Amino acid sequence: MEAINKAKPLNIADHLEEHKKRRFFKLLVGAGVLVFIFWSFYYLNIPLVRFLYMLGPIGHKFDQLFLWPDFGYINNVGMLQSIVQTFQMGIFGTFVGLALCVPLAWFASYNMTPNKWFLYPLGRGVIIGSRSIYELIWAILFTMILGFGPLAGSLTCVLATIGFSGKLMTEAVEAIDMGPVEAMRATGAGEIETFLWGVLPQVQISWTGISIYGWDSTFRMATIMGYVGAGGIGMYLRETIEMLEYEKTGMTLLVIIILVVISEVSSAYARNKLS
Repeated sequence: MEAINKAKPLNIADHLEEHKKRRFFKLLVGAGVLVFIFWSFYYLNIPLVRFLYMLGPIGHKFDQLFLWPDFGYINNVGMLQSIVQTFQMGIFGTFVGLALCVPLAWFASYNMTPNKWFLYPLGRGVIIGSRSIYELIWAILFTMILGFGPLAGSLTCVLATIGFSGKLMTEAVEAIDMGPVEAMRATGAGEIETFLWGVLPQVQISWTGISIYGWDSTFRMATIMGYVGAGGIGMYLRETIEMLEYEKTGMTLLVIIILVVISEVSSAYARNKLS
């Protein structure tokens, strides 16, 4: 009874005042965001009136690209070879990247890294470095170093996989239940045994889903690597655009769309089978 009597009585006025303060702060932040957006339109000199007239040019370009595509262009032997090359780049980049993601996710997870002074910053540095530079920039850099061709595109796909899947796989490791891990450590298990039997069983389902999504992302990236000379069907996209051969450009875009749809369907099928 004494504890109840000593408890501070509920002050409704204080709660209302706190609610008003939070509401005012939210309104202030929202107003600031709106002011920043309108200021950005003014600073970037974006003529909003052009949005009213863009449907005509969009329709004209759609007509040039897709209404009358050059279907015969698909019979080009080089085009067919580039399609195969695109699949090879995507598969290579995904599998090699995922193989590297396993130790990197282990090293980069703060709760499971074997060494917080060397391996942790190393794993984090590789993942962050892969994500910090856009994939097409990586492709340009690799073509400058290694020359034009699928090698540059394949290495870019590897980094794309590490940047996308590595981060998600690391977060999955950091979210595990540490109970089994602590139990194994108490019995004298080493770092490798703990990772194999205490961590992998907990993350294998999420890692499987992440790997499938990683394939989707990497394959889409592989379809445009050739635009900067890094191999694949993207080379024909750039070539036809530069030559103003819009019928062939439309056919190339249709092929890319079909390839991405095939990738999406196969990924969805794999997810359903594994779920």
